[in-house]
Amino acid sequence: MTTQTSNFSWRRVAQLYQYNAPWIRKQTTIYFLFSLITALLYISIPSETTRLTVYGSCCTVLQFMFIWAPVVFTKGGDNGIIDRLIPASPTEKFMFYLSYLFIVIGMACFFCPWVAEKLYRVFYPGEEGIVDTIKSALDIPVLYKYSNYLSVLAAMITCFYCVVAVKRDRVMKAYLISICVLILTSLMNSFYGIKESVMLGFNEAIKDSGAINETEIVEKVYNVMTDHLGFLIFCMTVSVVYIFLLMWLSYRSLYRRNL
Repeated sequence: MTTQTSNFSWRRVAQLYQYNAPWIRKQTTIYFLFSLITALLYISIPSETTRLTVYGSCCTVLQFMFIWAPVVFTKGGDNGIIDRLIPASPTEKFMFYLSYLFIVIGMACFFCPWVAEKLYRVFYPGEEGIVDTIKSALDIPVLYKYSNYLSVLAAMITCFYCVVAVKRDRVMKAYLISICVLILTSLMNSFYGIKESVMLGFNEAIKDSGAINETEIVEKVYNVMTDHLGFLIFCMTVSVVYIFLLMWLSYRSLYRRNL
């Protein structure tokens, strides 16, 4: 059984890495390769419709890979006993888990697609369709841009909490509960705030002008979204509080395991 240590030690963090290395190396490699393929598809597909469809599907897969990344820490089976044998404090374990999930997995999943989008804008600056036009307009209310990120992050933290805190059927519960959280937060942050606003914007543009005009659609969508900012701020606040609550509960679970 480990003893509580007062000084943070990177050496003990390295021991945690050595124990988990066989699984996290394989996971990181798979994630990076799929992310790289996604980026190459985005750059290489000439048709805008096909590119957005394929790229959107791959990005959805990457989001689920990110959400379920904590499951890798269950590869050693029921590691409650192993956790006690590794001479690391709860803080060191918590820092190791979160730094791996946020930094390593985050980069492995999303860095290549982000670079691909930037490069595409540089090499093809004139190619901007209706989808890109609306997306550019939606960047103005910055909160909408990050609402989906919070939904994915809340689901990932839920999965992590199930991995470190649940004692029975933790893998199955990690999958199921994280999906439920993703659906709930997406409905709050994205569906009402963005999808409903887009539909209202299209309907108003058609009703007022009798024809679909890109400029009018963007203006209508932006106006409707601005009207819903108050609700979105409330939903995002709830998501942030939930994320920090789950992080604290995860740390408390790690602390109790070390006692």
